[in-house]
Amino acid sequence: MARRLYLSSPLSKTYGAGAKLLVIRAVLAFALAVGLCTATLADDRPEQIVAVEPLYGAFVVPVVLNDVLTAKFIVDSGAADVSITEDMVSTLMKSGTMTGADLLGSKTYMLADGTMRRGKIYRMASIRIGGMVMEDVTVRIAEGNSSLLLGQSFLRRLKSWSMDNARQVMIIN
Repeated sequence: MARRLYLSSPLSKTYGAGAKLLVIRAVLAFALAVGLCTATLADDRPEQIVAVEPLYGAFVVPVVLNDVLTAKFIVDSGAADVSITEDMVSTLMKSGTMTGADLLGSKTYMLADGTMRRGKIYRMASIRIGGMVMEDVTVRIAEGNSSLLLGQSFLRRLKSWSMDNARQVMIIN
């Protein structure tokens, strides 16, 4: 014969088991309501529309790094990470918005031409495009005079994004 285990609490002793269920239901309903409100607020953010410029068959978009440095980056969904130059790192370090503590290590990347390159990776405190700010983004330090790339370490964290070729804008959600 199976035994049943009954949990007792001061609430159920004083008001009965029904009161305990009522409290549990109220707590769950409150948690659900808070969750729905939060989800609604996140979905209610207006989309960001950012002007892009064509450049050698690609689009560039103005990007602000750590609220200090603005540059035009190629939107590159094929790049694993955002890619910046050593000069940019130097500028950010001089401004005090990036330190040696932001160095995360190094990583090997395959470039578009198939060559493999090892590069340092840093944590960027913030990257802003239009009104959209992303915090704690991984960036790769590119060699020499490489192109600035807005890669997947930024793009994959967006709910969605698209390019409107006719209007020459990037639409960010």
